[in-house]
Amino acid sequence: MRTFPSVAVLGGAGLVGYQVCRRLLLDGACDRLAVVSLGRQEVRDALAELRREFPAANLGGWFGDVFARGHLGDAAGDASAQTVSCADAAGRRALLRDIYESFEDAREHSALVAFLRAFRPAAVVDCINTATAISYQDVPTAAKRLMAGFGLRGASSPAPLPRIQEEVEELLVSIEIPQLVLHVRLLHAALKEVGCEVYLKVGTTGTGGMGLNIPYTHGEEKPSPTLMAKTAVAFAQTGLLFLAARSEGAPVMKELKPAAMIGYREVAVQEVPGYVWEKQGAKFVKRKGVARPLFLAKRASLGEPLETAPDASGYAMRREGGGARTIKLACVSTGENGWFARGEFEAITALDQMEMITPEEIARSAVQELAGRSTGRDVLAALDASILAPTYKGGLVRSVAVDRLAQLDGEGSVPSVALGDLGPPQLSKYLFELYLARAAFGTLPATAAGLRAADAGPKLAALLERTPDLRDAVISVGIAILLPDGETILRGPELKIPGYDPNAAPRRATPEEIDAYARRGWVDLRKASLERWAGRLDRLVASQRGGSAGASDAMSREAYGRDDFRIGEVVAWVFANEPEYRGFRIK
Repeated sequence: MRTFPSVAVLGGAGLVGYQVCRRLLLDGACDRLAVVSLGRQEVRDALAELRREFPAANLGGWFGDVFARGHLGDAAGDASAQTVSCADAAGRRALLRDIYESFEDAREHSALVAFLRAFRPAAVVDCINTATAISYQDVPTAAKRLMAGFGLRGASSPAPLPRIQEEVEELLVSIEIPQLVLHVRLLHAALKEVGCEVYLKVGTTGTGGMGLNIPYTHGEEKPSPTLMAKTAVAFAQTGLLFLAARSEGAPVMKELKPAAMIGYREVAVQEVPGYVWEKQGAKFVKRKGVARPLFLAKRASLGEPLETAPDASGYAMRREGGGARTIKLACVSTGENGWFARGEFEAITALDQMEMITPEEIARSAVQELAGRSTGRDVLAALDASILAPTYKGGLVRSVAVDRLAQLDGEGSVPSVALGDLGPPQLSKYLFELYLARAAFGTLPATAAGLRAADAGPKLAALLERTPDLRDAVISVGIAILLPDGETILRGPELKIPGYDPNAAPRRATPEEIDAYARRGWVDLRKASLERWAGRLDRLVASQRGGSAGASDAMSREAYGRDDFRIGEVVAWVFANEPEYRGFRIK
C-alpha cells in the first residue's frame, strides 16, 4: 500500500468521509490526515473516534464552508471559521463578483484555496456532496419569488425596487452551473499550486442509481425539478473533472459514483434533528438542525382559501410534563441524507428500489484507487475508455482539407487567416501577425531575422497599407492593429479586446491597459512585440528534427514537425510549448 505524506478528506466527518479516514489509517496510507467538514462539533467527534481507534495517528481537523469566502477554523483551537454568508447583502454581492466577474479575486478569498495552501496535501479525497450543496439552494423557489415581485404570478402590483433587487441577487447567486464552474476552477488551480498528486471525488448520481421514475425525492413532488438539478450538477461536475484530468499539470483525478442508498451509521430511538419554518421579512425560511415539534391538529374548511405558507403561529404544540413534545422514534441515520423511519428505510432499500451500499465498501474502493490500484469503478477512467478519440481517418481528412484550403485561398475577398470566432482573440492576433510577417520576410529563419531589424515595425505597417484586403480583414473581425508608434491603432466598429461593456463610458486607455490589450488581442507592430516573435521562431526552428522526412520523433509536441512556414502550425506549437499557455491534450 502506498503511503502519502499528507491526505485531506473533505467531508471527512460525514458517513463516507469518516470511513475513508478509517481505511486510510487502517491501511497505513498516510502519515498525516486532515479531517475537514462543515461543523466544528462533527469534526471534533470524528477526531475523538479516530483517536480512540488509532491513538498514534497524526490527525488534524478543520471546519467551515469550503464553498465560501474566508478561511476554515481549526477544530482544536478556539477561533471560529471566518466565512462570508450569502444570506446578507454584502456577502451575497461578494459571491456574485466571484462567480461572474473576477476569478483571481475569488481565488484569493476562497476558504477552500486558503486551506489547501496551508495544509498542502499530497492527496485529497473529496466526500462532500457537492451536487446537493449547490443544487438545493432552490433556484425554482427563488425564480418564483422574483416572478411574483415582477407581477408575473398573479400579484396585484410589482414589488418595490429594493425588494426586486434582493430577489434578483438571490436568484443569481443560487444558479447552479456558474457556482459549480467556479468551485471546480478554484479547486483545480489550488491543487496544481500546492503540488497535490491525486484527487479523488466520491460523487453521486443524484438518484441513487434510479431513473426519472424515482419515488424518493427529499420530500418534494415527483418528478422533482430540484432533484433533477442535483443529478445535472452531479454529472456536470464529472464533466468538469474530466476536463481537469486532461489538463497539463493537474493531479491524477478520479471519481467514484455510488449508485445506491449509502447506509448506515446508527440505529436508535432518536429525537430527529430536522427543521422548523421561520418568517424572515415577507418570506418563510427553514431553520435546520432543530428537533421537529409535534403540533395539535387544527380543523380547517375547504370552503376557505387553502393557506400554504408554513406559518406555525396559529398552531398549538403537543405538551407533556410542562414542555413541548417532539418527534421521537426508532430510526436509522444515513449521514448526510438524514434520518429515516422504519417504513422509509424498508421501502428505499427494498429489492429493485434504491437498494443499499455501505460506506466502508465505498471507502475501500476509494483508498485502493488512491493507491493506484484499479477497481474498475473510476468514472473518469470509464469516460476515457468510452469516448470517441481522434482517428487515423481524421488525420488523413485533415490533410485533404488543409490542402484544399491552400488551393482556394486567394479566390475570396480576403486571405483565409482568421474570423475571430474560434477565440480567444489572442489566437486571431497571433495568426494575423504571423501571416503579415511571413508575407514580409518569407521563411521561418528569414522571418526571425527580419523581425529583429530596426525597421521591422514600419516595414510591416507599410505592407499593411499596400494590402488593404488583409488590413481590413483584421479590423473587420474585431482585432485592432497597434502601429509601431504605440500611440495609434487601426480599428473597425467592434473591438474584441476590450469587449463591449454597455455600462462603461469611453475613456483614455492607460499605458498599462494598452500593453494588456495588445498582449491579449491586438496585432502589435511595436518593436518589443516583434522581438518576442523573433525569439519564439528561433526556438521553434531549433526544435525541428528533420521535418516530415525525418524520424517519427520529429512529429511531436515539442518539435515543429514541418519544413515550411504554416501559420496555424506555428501558433499550435506556441500554445503547446510556451509556459504561459501549456495548452495541449495529454490523452
